[in-house]
Amino acid sequence: MHLIKLVIVILIFLSIVNYVSAYLQCSNTYILNITSPSAFIFDIEGENVNITILRIGNSSCQQLIYMNYTKNNLTSGLLLIQGKYEVVVKSIGQFIFHYYIIKLKCIQKALCPSFLFTTNESVLIHIPDLETPEALKAFIVSNVSLTFEIIQCNKIIKEYENTTIVFSNYSYVYFKNPKNIFIKICVYRDSLFYLSYKVIPCFINPYLKLSTLSSEGIASYGILNETKTTKPYLIKTTSILGKFNISCILAYNYSQNLVPPCSASLQLNVVLKTCSQVYWLQNVLEFLTLKHKFKLADDILNITCIDSTLSNYSITSLNGYVTMVNQSGKIEYYYGNYYYQPELKYCLPLCGYLVTNVSLEKCGILVSFAVIFIKNGSSTCYKEIVFDNVLIHGKFRFAYILVCGKRYTPIGSYYDAELVFGGGGNGEITKFCKLNATLWLFYLNKNTYVTFPNYFTFGEDTAEKAVNITVNFCKYYAKLTTGKENFRCYKAYSYSIDPFHYYYNISSLHNSSAKPITVITIGSTHASNPNYYTYEILIPIALILSFILYYLLFRKR
Repeated sequence: MHLIKLVIVILIFLSIVNYVSAYLQCSNTYILNITSPSAFIFDIEGENVNITILRIGNSSCQQLIYMNYTKNNLTSGLLLIQGKYEVVVKSIGQFIFHYYIIKLKCIQKALCPSFLFTTNESVLIHIPDLETPEALKAFIVSNVSLTFEIIQCNKIIKEYENTTIVFSNYSYVYFKNPKNIFIKICVYRDSLFYLSYKVIPCFINPYLKLSTLSSEGIASYGILNETKTTKPYLIKTTSILGKFNISCILAYNYSQNLVPPCSASLQLNVVLKTCSQVYWLQNVLEFLTLKHKFKLADDILNITCIDSTLSNYSITSLNGYVTMVNQSGKIEYYYGNYYYQPELKYCLPLCGYLVTNVSLEKCGILVSFAVIFIKNGSSTCYKEIVFDNVLIHGKFRFAYILVCGKRYTPIGSYYDAELVFGGGGNGEITKFCKLNATLWLFYLNKNTYVTFPNYFTFGEDTAEKAVNITVNFCKYYAKLTTGKENFRCYKAYSYSIDPFHYYYNISSLHNSSAKPITVITIGSTHASNPNYYTYEILIPIALILSFILYYLLFRKR
């Protein structure tokens, strides 16, 4: 009987201790201000940690979004509605708590896309086959458990089961022969998850998009093909120069009504890289070969991502404006010098240079398009025409023309430089009935124009194509005549020129090593419960008090 009474007293005191400890337990509160759809990641080290997320409404009422008990684990989820959220973390013991917020951006890039899925079915995504060694990494975060798989040829290469998050470093896979690669997301109920993956090529493949039709001339893709190995190289410059010597040209296409049937073009195409944007620049001679006339034209396209745009506020010039163009059913925004396209007569042989310059200014990037004629017919002349100066507005840390064989642009095209013949415009494919021309391609290195390490005989960064052109390479230039197309690569002799005795204002640009931060740590705490040791001391005190109370109440009188 006395033992039962003693147990009752002890239980009473332990209940009191539990109530006091619950009242005194550690509780940390954080306020998150979510301005765009975001993912949260909580990294907890400790036992029996309770996490609660409440969304604070306009009337200060709180809606429960998430609640979970965790032990030494990662907890993650998605917050799609903008507003303020209150995160409450409770524990009766010591714990370490870090939390991260990742802003979710669904960006359409060819080799680095991101998606937000709401589905109750599994998702299968095909990874582009670049035909060169490549690596793949992915990041996924979900509001429910799912299974993430990387598959090649129906074989699971990497798998994470029943998880709500997969970090890109953990999902990294290298493929020597990248064919039939898929990402599979297996879901078991209604799921909301965010997926971002990146394909990392060891080097680009200039022949990847090559069909029987291409533009013909001389191009550098940043790839050096040696006997047994392929080595990418990178060149940053502020000026590209294309030299041409045309002694005979006649083109005709009667099957397309895109431009006059005798149209053809000579294009200098390059890619401008900045700290945050990528642009495609085109400097063009548009020929009417039967009339011995040509126009000076230029185009600029924003290729920062697949659905990037331009506006008449973001890019300006006295000579042009931005217009919408339908390219195979896709709307694209092009800047062009549509107000002022000088039209000139020419005689053969026609010799000169197409020049594209970029310079970093206080209010943005200045892009200059120029042509220089040194021979028009039998007479030698020197005529320099800067026919357009275009300002891309914004604050930029750096800007340069990039030739790089290690990666593709965000839309999957090449960081190349090319001087090529093609159709007259609007994606025209033209046949060259007569052609005899020589082309050179140089880049500015310090104060001298020099050759690239090697050249290809075709260009793939333009919609206009050419038929019946054959290219033969000699040391550091390309000789073009009519004939069967040949798609080859040649190593170039080192050669430099200063041919015009003219000087452009070339700004000295300094590349910044700063990189955008993907994951932003907005909170980190080592939470030590100030009442943890109080809880440990209360238990023996409660036992002692229980015995004293028992002695006072139930001792024999």
